[in-house]
Amino acid sequence: MQKTHFFLILALILAACSQPTPPTAPETAVPRPTTAETETETAATAVSPRRLTSANFALGIRIASRITPQQAAFINQNYHFVMTPILSQEVRDAIQEPQLILYRSIQGTWAGFNQFDWEHINAHENMFAHAGGERIPTRWDSLLMNPGDMVAADAADARDHWINYYAVTASEQVYRYGYDGLFIDSASHWLNPTAVFDKMPDDYDAETWYQNRVDSLAFIKSYLPDKNVVFNGLHNEHGAEDSLSNTDGGMWETFAFQPQTGKYQGEGRWRTAVELTSRHPDKTIVLIVKEQPALSDDASKRIFAAASYLLVSRPNVIFAMTDQEGDDNAIYYYPEYMIDLGAAQGTYAADEEGLFSRAFENGLVLVNPSERQTVTAVLDGSYQRVVPIGGGAVAEDGRWSGSLNYEPISGSIELPPVSALILIN
Repeated sequence: MQKTHFFLILALILAACSQPTPPTAPETAVPRPTTAETETETAATAVSPRRLTSANFALGIRIASRITPQQAAFINQNYHFVMTPILSQEVRDAIQEPQLILYRSIQGTWAGFNQFDWEHINAHENMFAHAGGERIPTRWDSLLMNPGDMVAADAADARDHWINYYAVTASEQVYRYGYDGLFIDSASHWLNPTAVFDKMPDDYDAETWYQNRVDSLAFIKSYLPDKNVVFNGLHNEHGAEDSLSNTDGGMWETFAFQPQTGKYQGEGRWRTAVELTSRHPDKTIVLIVKEQPALSDDASKRIFAAASYLLVSRPNVIFAMTDQEGDDNAIYYYPEYMIDLGAAQGTYAADEEGLFSRAFENGLVLVNPSERQTVTAVLDGSYQRVVPIGGGAVAEDGRWSGSLNYEPISGSIELPPVSALILIN
């Protein structure tokens, strides 16, 4: 992920892969109690004594800085997958309900990163990739590491090699603090020249880089056999799907829309993400709609992204959306996460026009991923169309503002390009 962004977030929060600025101190919540108010589905709220998120959504979030007890309570009630670069018993104590996943980048590391022994790393030049004998800087102010620097686990000098050092230290940290798994960021199966300012390693070979990545992810997983190991890199393709067989899952970090610009990625990439997720029902797949301009005010974009997720949703498919505006470390929550469709009635289907649908016990999801074609759906009864309003950052006291409106709909309806409907019976 790029500097100081999730996610989520849980991402999860996007060039080959992006990375956050490393943390400088394990800072977490400092108790400051306030009065919680009762929450409803259609009003600005505070921390609720009940869960808001429906069973149709498995949500991810990233914690990269200080959170309050009220925000921690909100996360425990409403999220499923929490990623953090912070190594702290306070974080483990605060996050109880969701999976707590330790973030570590494998493609690059930072001088002085205080949760690796930088002095040890710096003393072993073999750990770094080189161009013309010089270490290679990346777009994220880190240094490019050598993806093939790995020896046998029982080698006497194992810790003097990058992949071994990464596997040993990250696994030690996960077990020592009782985290639930490891998120391996920047595990792309090719090296994008823009990530290194076109300064490619002297010995770079695409096939070798790919194989090194596959081998290293399997090696790291062997150190965490009973933990959830998820890598970032599915959205870059280039064979990354193959590594799902060696890990517990992967992240597609730019689901549906490009970060920052908000431009639709296109039907081709949309289909690739949806179909890949469907092919791996036993894997943790993280889908992130990242850094979208004015997302809190763009209900149509959010409904398209959420409905696309609902086509493939299940407990081990994690979803997150983040706004481009505001605090980089904000916790984002949107009212559509409360939509209760009940149990899915099978998998998604696509008709001849290219309209994707999935039926649920209490409703129906329709998605038109085409960039140019309007499609028509004929409803089999009367429904209510869900229209979310507001949403966004969760305040320090646990408050957020959002609501759900419902509009009657029936008969024949048209879905314009890149649109979706979430319908309640």
